Amino acid sequence: MIIPRLLEIVKRIKPRYDKYVIEEFVKNYDIGILHLPPYHCELNPIELAWSSVKNHVKMNNTTFKLSDVHKLLIDGVERVTPNMWKNFVEHTIKQEDKFWEIDFIVYDVMENMGSTVMTITGETDSDSDCTE
Repeated sequence: MIIPRLLEIVKRIKPRYDKYVIEEFVKNYDIGILHLPPYHCELNPIELAWSSVKNHVKMNNTTFKLSDVHKLLIDGVERVTPNMWKNFVEHTIKQEDKFWEIDFIVYDVMENMGSTVMTITGETDSDSDCTE
């Protein structure tokens, strides 16, 4: 009985806290924010930089001591050069362009298909079921 009541309270007050700080900050400046889609790290160049740092730690970690890992982490961050960052951003832009291209292809295919209606009843035809 308590859990449903707590969930109801959370549901009621959640909208007050369901905001990004940066969105609240930019409201006064007429700035829009474009959020990256979830689970698309290839659209975020910082993920490539972070991967480079983690790889540096992995390849050079011989003692497995926290203090040594901390030093390797700092060294890995310092190894990310402006040129590397430029390449990360260029790679991300290429990925974004690829997504745009795929999006237009899907749109064209859907437009050329015309109207398609699928009726899902839950019934199956045993002749068409895959048995392999």
